[in-house]
Amino acid sequence: MERKHFLTLGAGLTVGGLLGKSALQSETIDGKNQSLSNQKFDLKNPFPVAPNDSENQPEQDGPYWDFIRTLFPLNPNLTFLNNGTMGITPYPVLEALNKSFHHIAENAAYPMHDGSFEENLAKILGCKGSELAITKNVSEGVNLACRAINLKKGDEVIITLHEHVGGCAAWLYRAKTEGIVLKLAALGATAEETLKNIQAVKTKNTKVIAVPHIPCTIGQVLPVNEICAWARANGIISAIDGAHPLGMLQMNLKEMGCDYYSGCFHKWLLGPIGTGFFYASEEILSRSAIHHVAAYSVDKFDMSTTPPSLGELVNKTARYSYGTFPGPMYDGAKAALQFYQKIGPALIEKRVKFLSKEVMNGLYAVNDNPKLKFPILDGSQTQNGSAETSNVKTPIAWKMHHSHGPVIEVLTPEEEASRGAQVGFRIHEHPSKNAASNAQATKEGTPIANAASTAPLTPGTSTPQASQRFCDFARKNNVILRYVAENNIHCVRVSTHYYNNKKDINRFFEVLDMFLKEEGWL
Repeated sequence: MERKHFLTLGAGLTVGGLLGKSALQSETIDGKNQSLSNQKFDLKNPFPVAPNDSENQPEQDGPYWDFIRTLFPLNPNLTFLNNGTMGITPYPVLEALNKSFHHIAENAAYPMHDGSFEENLAKILGCKGSELAITKNVSEGVNLACRAINLKKGDEVIITLHEHVGGCAAWLYRAKTEGIVLKLAALGATAEETLKNIQAVKTKNTKVIAVPHIPCTIGQVLPVNEICAWARANGIISAIDGAHPLGMLQMNLKEMGCDYYSGCFHKWLLGPIGTGFFYASEEILSRSAIHHVAAYSVDKFDMSTTPPSLGELVNKTARYSYGTFPGPMYDGAKAALQFYQKIGPALIEKRVKFLSKEVMNGLYAVNDNPKLKFPILDGSQTQNGSAETSNVKTPIAWKMHHSHGPVIEVLTPEEEASRGAQVGFRIHEHPSKNAASNAQATKEGTPIANAASTAPLTPGTSTPQASQRFCDFARKNNVILRYVAENNIHCVRVSTHYYNNKKDINRFFEVLDMFLKEEGWL
């Protein structure tokens, strides 16, 4: 049955129309002012401003990214650096949603599903449309994968110490109710180390590896291609939590070689909230259990026969998508896909990694700030009558490895292969706030290192709460971040998407400096 309504984004639509009455002004690459309010926004035609490639650095701030920013309704008083939780929906997607809802209401057009959306999505994901099902979110996809696999008591599943509740709850529940065993793998400082950590927990009972492509905690990119290749070579089923990559990084599911992959549209793709996808490869589908069926799951049914009869499951992953389809949400997701393709996946990946590296470099610089203050608890050891010493006397170990410094501990690897658009870091407690650290002060007046400053990231241990206080402080100053409490990691996560810019990053560091002053570090 064919769908009765289609998205016609761009027909006669202007940027001014998207934004309301405000006329926009911008500069072209050569510095000339132009009005953008009269420029037609048509996905088939170029944007009125082009990326700056004069120095082969189109990912850097300039008129093009300034124009892209105008296509987002984000409150200008907010500095939003939490795209990892929810992307800001751009005007073209909102317009598509509005058009679709109106079309249904005005024409009594019941939304039908013809599979064309999956075909378009498959071109981006590098798979077949028949291998995709549309879901509400990643959690639904993870549950579909978890329940599709036949496991018995004692069978083992490898997961990581950096799971989101949506990525691990289904497996935890099966462990609790069915007796499967979860083997925990730690993330390494490099892709190679992470792979070795995963391989190290394998036993003869390992049946599944269920890990995130990019964990919600510190934004580290896992070597999923290598993980899935290793799993396949060892007869292990791979189920990947893909909440973050789509819209951030380019990927190809066939090249990845996973059996199952669960993703969403509302984060980095900037689609409507409540939309996602589930991938099951052709090879695994026939061996995959299904526990809920309805319209679109089966090819036919007949209640008039004796006994009532049911046909066969449709021979595609869409069997997991059933019932009434949210047509407008599909249209919004389709617009998000088109918007993503128009800007360009390669350029977006380059842009977001550029911005996140700016954040990472700025965090490293905090530890090298000569104005950092450390208390001297022995009153005889003062400097110019002050009971503090500066960062000039910071122990050399901190200078040599400042990702693990006296104030900031950067948790996301700097390695290119392990880095995406997010940076996770912890803020250590100032020694003056930590009685245990005070007791460690030496009579030489050495700057005090608290336990968290000298120990590696170990989920499950008690850590200071300065990171949480900072996230609260930042929100009060209109900077939106993500505090990561999962698994006692206690860190701050900064997410930078292509609509962010250096101004946002500068504001973030302004607020961080304000906080460090309140904490006594500056």
